[in-house]
Amino acid sequence: MIEPMRAKAVDRLPEGPAGSYLYEPKRDGFRCIAMVTEDRGVHLQSRRGAHLNDLFPEVAWALHEYLPPATVVEGEIVRWAPDGRLDFTALQRRNVAGRRAEDLSPTEPCHYILFDILGTRGRDVAGLPLTERRRILEKLFVAVPPASVPALSMQTAEPIEAWTWFWSLHVAGVEGLVIKPACSPPANPSWPRHRPGSRCSGGA
Repeated sequence: MIEPMRAKAVDRLPEGPAGSYLYEPKRDGFRCIAMVTEDRGVHLQSRRGAHLNDLFPEVAWALHEYLPPATVVEGEIVRWAPDGRLDFTALQRRNVAGRRAEDLSPTEPCHYILFDILGTRGRDVAGLPLTERRRILEKLFVAVPPASVPALSMQTAEPIEAWTWFWSLHVAGVEGLVIKPACSPPANPSWPRHRPGSRCSGGA
């Protein structure tokens, strides 16, 4: 089992030279590490190590189609409601549906927002800085059509742009900002979310 980094609360946004931190929207979803084996089998794993393939078959099939063998990625499974807002209740319905979860995938399809990569084509990239892992992830998405089930998380190194997301995307149910040191590998501490009316929080 691969253990994902967890968030921790902080009292203020981290400070540093330009480009020290990378910013992403924090979405309300199910944290998921996805592993594509050498024979293109797909394993979806929750933060606690639970198997998610049966709950989100459309995600597993999409990763089988678009990701190369021997690849490990991390992201968030989300459901966008027809009104454009995140629908966490729909994810919870999947979680308790049991064998009926597959029946919900055509009517309430979910997406997998990728924000990190730990390995690809058998190459371990977990020790690389976040900026390099991001470049590898972006190259994988060149072949992924727009509006597909897998989607690349928005990311910026510009605090002003990040604050624009912070104040505008909350209407769509986005929780806040995930803030990570640009040079950090997954095993090192990083800085996640900040949302209106709450403390900042940190972690990957």
